[in-house]
Amino acid sequence: MAMTRSLLGKPDPMDVLSNSWYHLRLSVRHPERVATWDAIILTAASPEQAELYEWQLRRAKRMERIAQSTLTMAVPDPQGARIGSGAATLSAIRALADHLANRENSQVSLDNNEEPHDSSIYNKLVKMRILLLHAGGDSKRVPWANPMGKVFLPLPYLADEDPDGPVSLLFDHILAVSSCVVQAFKDKGGLFIMTGDVLPCFDSSIMVFPDDGACVVTVPTTLDIAKNHGVIVLSSTGTDVSDNDKKLDIVENLLQKPSLKELMNNGAIRSDGRALLDTGIFAIRGQAWQDIIKLSSTCPMLISELLSQKEE
Repeated sequence: MAMTRSLLGKPDPMDVLSNSWYHLRLSVRHPERVATWDAIILTAASPEQAELYEWQLRRAKRMERIAQSTLTMAVPDPQGARIGSGAATLSAIRALADHLANRENSQVSLDNNEEPHDSSIYNKLVKMRILLLHAGGDSKRVPWANPMGKVFLPLPYLADEDPDGPVSLLFDHILAVSSCVVQAFKDKGGLFIMTGDVLPCFDSSIMVFPDDGACVVTVPTTLDIAKNHGVIVLSSTGTDVSDNDKKLDIVENLLQKPSLKELMNNGAIRSDGRALLDTGIFAIRGQAWQDIIKLSSTCPMLISELLSQKEE
C-alpha cells in the first residue's frame, strides 16, 4: 500500500496507521500466512480492573482484532500495589508460565541456577512471541478513565474508513501498529513491550532486533519535554549488529526525569540540541529472552521485597 508524505518528508501518520490495520486484519484472519502474536498480556492495577480487561480482550477476539489462536491474559499487580514496570513484566511472564502449566497440569520451576523441572513449559515460553502492554497506570489528565483503563479510551482515528462500524479504541490501534512487529522476531520467540497510554504511529515492519539481546525504541525530542520523561543515553564507544547486519546503537544509561544539568553531565544532549525519549517500547529476543524467563522464577521474592520497602 502506498504512503503519502508530510511536508517534512515523513510518512503521513494516518497512512501508517491505515496500513497497520490492513496488516492486522490479514494476521487475524490468516495467521497461517501472516504471523500473529502467540500471546497478548495486559497488566492491570487491581483484580477488578483485570476483570474488565479480560472482557475487553474477549471483545477484541469477537471483533477480529485478535486471532482466535492467540492466548490472552490480564495480570493484576499483586495486592494492587505499584511495583513498577520491571517487576510487572516479570509478574506477567510468571503468570503466563503458571497458566501454561495449569493447562497441562504440570509444575513450573524456572530457577536461575537449575534446568526447569518441567522443560516443556520453559521450551514453550522460549518459542512464544508475546505482546505485553503495561496498562495499569493512573491518569492525571483523564482520571475518570482510570477504572476502565486508559488503553480502552475511544480514539476515532480512521473512522471514515468504516463510518457504520464501532469506534476504535486506543487498544485497537495499538494492536494494529504492533501487528507488524511479529515478523521481526523471525524464527525466535521473544517479548515486545509497549505502554497502554500512547499511540506510536510508526512503521513497525521495518524494525530490527539484536540477535540475542534487548532494544528500546527512542524518539528525538526537545529538552523541555525530555526533562519530564525518561531519556536514553547512547554509548559513544560503538554499535551492535542485528541478524540482518543493520547497526543498532548501544545504550549506556537511562535517566528518569533528568534536569538540564543531568542531561549535560551524562552526555544525553545530541548535536542537534535534542535528547532521545524513552518511549517505553522494548523488544527482547534470543538469549536475553531466555534470561528474562528464568529471572521471572524469582518474581514472588522480588515483589515481596518491593512491597515491604514500599518503593518501585
